[in-house]
Amino acid sequence: MWYAIQTVTGEEEQTLANIRRLVDGEIYEDCFVLKREAVWRIGGECRVHTERLFPGYVFVSARYPKELYQQLKRVCSYTKILGKEEEEFYAVSEEEEEFLKDLLNGDKEYTMRLSPVSVDSQGNITACGAPLNKYLDRVVKKRIRLRYVMIRVRLFGRDRDVLVGIRVAGDISS
Repeated sequence: MWYAIQTVTGEEEQTLANIRRLVDGEIYEDCFVLKREAVWRIGGECRVHTERLFPGYVFVSARYPKELYQQLKRVCSYTKILGKEEEEFYAVSEEEEEFLKDLLNGDKEYTMRLSPVSVDSQGNITACGAPLNKYLDRVVKKRIRLRYVMIRVRLFGRDRDVLVGIRVAGDISS
C-alpha cells in the first residue's frame, strides 16, 4: 500500500534521501516522488521538462506501516503523514492508488508522461492517449496552446486539480 507523507515543498528529494538513509529498507518497498512531464514554450519551440506532480508530498510503498511510522519519527524533514490520528495513519485509498498508477501508465520512474492529443480547429480535443484518455470527462480547464489540461479528482480527502501535460500531434519531437 502507498502512504503519502507531507513535507516542505522543495525538500522532497532531501526527504527521500533521509528516509532511505534512516528507515530500515525491509519495512518499505519503495520511496518516491510523483512527477509529471510538462511543456515550456521557449523561442516558439516546445520543450519538455519534468516537475513534481504533487509538490510537498513523498510517497512510500510500505510492507509494515506501524514500523514505518515509528521509524519516520527519526526523519526530521517530514511534517506529517496524511491521515495520521494519534498513533495510527492511513494508506492512500485503493481507488486513489489506482488513479495515481493510471496516471503513471506503468512508468518505472514514477513520472506521468505527456498525453498525445488531437484537436479540431476550435481547440476541442477530438482524440487522446494515456493517461488522459481515461479522465477526459473530468477536464475542468484546458490550455491547448500551453500544452496542459486540468482534471478534477478526489485525492487525499479533498477535491484536487491535477495538471496533465499534453502533446499535440506533431508539435514536439520525441
